[in-house]
Amino acid sequence: MTVTPAYASARIVGRDTTLGAVDALIGGLVENGTADLAVVTGPVGAGRSAVLDWAAARARAAGVAVGVARCTARESRVPYATVTQLMASLWPASRIGALAAGIDADTEPTAALAGMCDTLLTTTPDRPVLLAVDDLHLADPSSLDRLVGSGRAARRGPVLVLATSPVPLRRILAAGAAGAPVPPGPAHRLPLGPLTADQARELLQARTGRTLETAVPVLTEVAAGSPAVLCAVADRITTLDRPLDTDVLPELVAAARTAWSHRALATARGLPDDAAALLRALAAVGHVLDPHQLPALAHLDAAAVDAALDTLRACGLVGETEPPRLRHPWFADDVLAGMTRTERDALQARAAALRGEPGLRIGTVADMLGAVTGLVRPWAVSDAATAATPRPRRAPAHTPRPGPDTTPPAPARPAPADVTTTALRHALREAATETDRVALLIRLATVEAVTAPQAGDGRLRQVLLRHAGPETWPAVLHAADLLLSRGDAETARWVIADAHQRALTAVPDDHLRPLRALGRLAQGEKGGLPLVAPAPVHSDHPGHPAQSAVLAWTLATRADDRTRVLGLARSVLAEPAGIPLMCRIAAARALLCADDVTGGLAGLDAVAADATRADARAAAAQALLCRAEAAVRHGRAEDGLRDLSAATRNLPPASWHTLLVPRLTAAEALALIRCGRVEEARRVVDRPRAVPDGASVASGFLLYARAELALIDGDATRALLLLEECGRLLRARRWRNPLLIPWRSAAAVAHHLLGAPGTAAELLAEERRVAEHWGTAAAFAALWARTEETFTRLGVGLPRPPGRDETAGTPHGPGDEALTAPEQDVADLVLAGLANREIAGRLGIATRTVELRLTRIYRKLGVKGRAALAARLRAEREDG
Repeated sequence: MTVTPAYASARIVGRDTTLGAVDALIGGLVENGTADLAVVTGPVGAGRSAVLDWAAARARAAGVAVGVARCTARESRVPYATVTQLMASLWPASRIGALAAGIDADTEPTAALAGMCDTLLTTTPDRPVLLAVDDLHLADPSSLDRLVGSGRAARRGPVLVLATSPVPLRRILAAGAAGAPVPPGPAHRLPLGPLTADQARELLQARTGRTLETAVPVLTEVAAGSPAVLCAVADRITTLDRPLDTDVLPELVAAARTAWSHRALATARGLPDDAAALLRALAAVGHVLDPHQLPALAHLDAAAVDAALDTLRACGLVGETEPPRLRHPWFADDVLAGMTRTERDALQARAAALRGEPGLRIGTVADMLGAVTGLVRPWAVSDAATAATPRPRRAPAHTPRPGPDTTPPAPARPAPADVTTTALRHALREAATETDRVALLIRLATVEAVTAPQAGDGRLRQVLLRHAGPETWPAVLHAADLLLSRGDAETARWVIADAHQRALTAVPDDHLRPLRALGRLAQGEKGGLPLVAPAPVHSDHPGHPAQSAVLAWTLATRADDRTRVLGLARSVLAEPAGIPLMCRIAAARALLCADDVTGGLAGLDAVAADATRADARAAAAQALLCRAEAAVRHGRAEDGLRDLSAATRNLPPASWHTLLVPRLTAAEALALIRCGRVEEARRVVDRPRAVPDGASVASGFLLYARAELALIDGDATRALLLLEECGRLLRARRWRNPLLIPWRSAAAVAHHLLGAPGTAAELLAEERRVAEHWGTAAAFAALWARTEETFTRLGVGLPRPPGRDETAGTPHGPGDEALTAPEQDVADLVLAGLANREIAGRLGIATRTVELRLTRIYRKLGVKGRAALAARLRAEREDG
C-alpha cells in the first residue's frame, strides 16, 4: 500500500512522509495482523486531525473496522468516556445492549462500564481494528490507562491505536501507565512539523485556485507554518475575491492571527497543570525575568519546568529561543485574559515576592504586567474588527544599554530622580479620588517615559481601560494622546477602541470625537479596518478640529484634494486649543506634504514647545523627528541632524518604541547620506534595534534608506527588493504621495540599472503623474534632483531612467530636452573651466543653486560629470 497524490488534499499538503508511515502501519495491520500504538504529534494547527481523518478513510477502504473518539476537556473527567465513544462507533446498539443485559444488577455503574470497555479491548475481532483517537492527552484517565497501559498487554488480534496529541508521546505514555512502568511494545511517534514557504504556497494555491506570490512569506510567518491557519486564510481569500496587491493583505494577516490564537487557546486549555502554570508565567512577566527565576514564578521545581517547557515547545506555544519566549507576543494577552481572578492574584503575589531578589530589574507588579500590550476584548475579536497586521514585535520591557554607536546625546534636562518615581508610586497606594488617581497615573507615565517606558505605557492603558468616565474624560483623552505618541499604533488603536466602547453611553458624542480622531490616526499607521467610527474621508463636516487634522493627513498621504488639505490643516493649526498633540502633528505633516513648508514647520515648532511644557517627551520627540525628515527632504541635512539630536535629547534612543525606531533610524541614515557620510549611515541602519518589523508603516522609511545604501553600493537587485517591499507597505495603507517616500523613482533607477528601461519609465511616469495630480510636481522634481545629486557627488553613476516630458506628456530620451537660460549660463561657465563656487560668485547665486542646476543639466543632456558635459558642449559648438 502506497500513498498516491489522489489522497492528498489542501489540508494535508506537505505531509507525504507522515501519510506514508500511517499507510505502512495500516498495511501491517491488514497483512501481518500486528498490534501497534502510534501518536501523531505536532504544534498548533499542524493538521493532526486531518491526518487522522485520512487514516480512518484509508483503513475503511482497506476493510478495517474503524472506531473513532474525539476527546475534549469537558469529558476528560468522565470515566471511560473515550473508550465508550470507540465502542459506540464499532458495535451496533444491539450488541451493546446485550452486553449491558449480561451485567449483574448489583454491579456499580462505573465497574459495569469498565467491564464493557475491557470486552471491547480484549475480544478478538473478526477483522482488523483501527482505534482512532483525536487529542489523546484529553482522554479520561480510565480510558487512557486501558488504551496505552494495562489494556495494551491484554489485547489480542490485529488492533492499531492511532491517536493525535500536541503533548509529547512520553508524557502520554507515562500518564496512561498511571505511574507504573509502561508495558513493552511498539509505540510510534509521527511528528508533523511546520510547513515550509513552498508548501504553504502549494496549500494556499490548491485551496484558492489562485497564484499567490507576495502574500505567502508574511502569511506563513504569522501562521507559523500551520496548515489549519493557512486554510482559514485561504477561505478568507476566496470569500473576499479581491486582488492581493491592495490593502486586503492586512485583513488576511489579521485572519491568520485570529485563527492561530483560536487554536492556541484550545490547545492551552488541555495542557497539563505544570505546562499551563509555566505558560501563564511566561505570558505575564517571563520576558523580563531571568530563566532561573521561572520555577519560582510558576510555582514549580526545576525538573517540572524543563518538562513543561518541552510540552509548550512541542505544542508550538513557545519558540525554540533561549530564554524561552511565547511563539507570538500577542498571545500573552489571550493567556492572561483566560485566567481567573484567583489565578492572577496568586501570580501577582509570587511576582511581588520575586521583586526583592538582588539584581531583579523590575518594578512593582503593575510595572511587570504593564509590559503586556493592550487586552483584546471579546467584542473586538471578530474578523472585521481584527483586520490589522501580524502583531508587531514587542519592545523590551527594560531599557537596553546603548552600544558604542548608539550612545544617546545628553538629555536636554536631568532625568526624573528615582525619588520622584517612588513618591508617585507611594501616592498611588493612598486613598484618592478617581480624578486625582488618574492624574497621578498620567504624571507617573510621563516620568517613566524615559526610565521605564513599558511601565509608563501600562499606566496609560490603565487610565483608558478603567477610568473612561465623564469626570475624568479630559485626562483620558490626554492619556490616549500620550499613548499614541509613543509610536505603538497597534496597541493604541485597540485600547482607544475599548475606551470608546466603554464611554459611548456615558460621555457626550462631542467629547468622543477627538478620541475617534486619535483612533483613526492609529488605524492609518497600522492599516486594516477602523475599530472606532471614523468620519467619511470626503466629509464636508468632520465634526471636530481633531478630526479635521486627521482628515487632512489622510488626504495628504493619498495625494488627494490638496486645496482641501491646506484649508483643513491651516484651520487646525491656527486655533490648536483642545486638539490632541498627535492630531496637530498630523496637520503639520499634511502641510509639509502639500509643500507649505513654512506653515508645517511652524506647526511642528508649536507642538514641540507645548509638548515640552506638558512633559510629553514622546510627542515632542515626534515633532522634532518630523522636522528632521522635512529638513532632509528640502536639502538641509545638517539641520536635520540637529533636529534629530534635539529629539533624542528629549527622549533617549533606548526609550523610543521599537515600532518608531525604524523611522528615527531612517531619518538619521538619509541625513548622513545627504552629507556624504555613507559609512556612518551604514552603521546606523545596522544597529540592533533598527530592524523593520514588516508590518508598521515606519518600516517603509527604513526600507527606503537601506535601498539608497544598496544603490550606492551598486547592488541594484537588493535595492529593488527593498523598494518593492517598501511599496507594498505603503500601498497597503494607500500612501501614494511621493513627497513622503519617493520609492517609485528609486525603483525606476534600480530597474534601469538592471536593464529594464521600460519598467523604469512606467514607474517614473506614475510618480510624476501622482505629483502633478497632487499639485506639487515642482517640489517633487526638486526633491528627486537633490537625491540624484547625492548619488552623483558620491561617485555613483546612476543614469536617469527614461521618463515623460512633464509638459507634453510624451516620451523623451537623454539629450532631447533644451536647457533653460539659467542652466545655459551655468553650462557656459563650466565649459570655461570655472568651479562651482566661482560660478556662484559670477552669477550672484548660491553654490547650492549651481549644484542643482548642474544636476538638471546632466540629466537633460544625458552626461555624467563635468568632464563629459564640457566634452559634449565643445563637440556641439565645433559641429555648429
